Amino acid sequence: MTDSDRKWLLLIYRVPVEPSTFRVKAWRKMKEIGALYLQQSAAICPLLDSLKKELLDFAREIRSAGGEAHLFEVETVSKGDVENLIESFNAQRNKEYEELIEKCGDFFAELKKETERGNFTFAELEENEEELGKLLRWFDKIKARDFFGAPLSARAQEILEECRREFADFAQKVYGMEGSM
Repeated sequence: MTDSDRKWLLLIYRVPVEPSTFRVKAWRKMKEIGALYLQQSAAICPLLDSLKKELLDFAREIRSAGGEAHLFEVETVSKGDVENLIESFNAQRNKEYEELIEKCGDFFAELKKETERGNFTFAELEENEEELGKLLRWFDKIKARDFFGAPLSARAQEILEECRREFADFAQKVYGMEGSM
């Protein structure tokens, strides 16, 4: 399928005023699946079977909570609209990748700080292993909603590989200091 033939899912919804938590839930759901808000309560995403099922289920949930939801399969009329949508999706993902890359910088700083202190303990190793796991899971979530290959994806992946290498080096030092090798 070429970009100009691309089809989309458009969800237009209205949630009940009370409880207000449902508005937050709707926003989080759209963020989780990678939808793009066109305006308040109108979100669009590429037509994918997995997303269609999620949105159908969510539309039913909105209705059962007393709200309104309409899900449409739509086509864009102009190539320019498709390009604008894809640019907007990529901009959203790039923001997420930027934040992830920034957090990787924090991870490097933590490893450097502990290395300078000579704090090569199993407790520190475990803490940093958990942090690396969080970064990797976060990347996987972003990647799952990166429908169009946002430009920063490759850079984020490179940085994460560097995180893995730095962590492996730190782990070697811990095992050496703790006499486990």
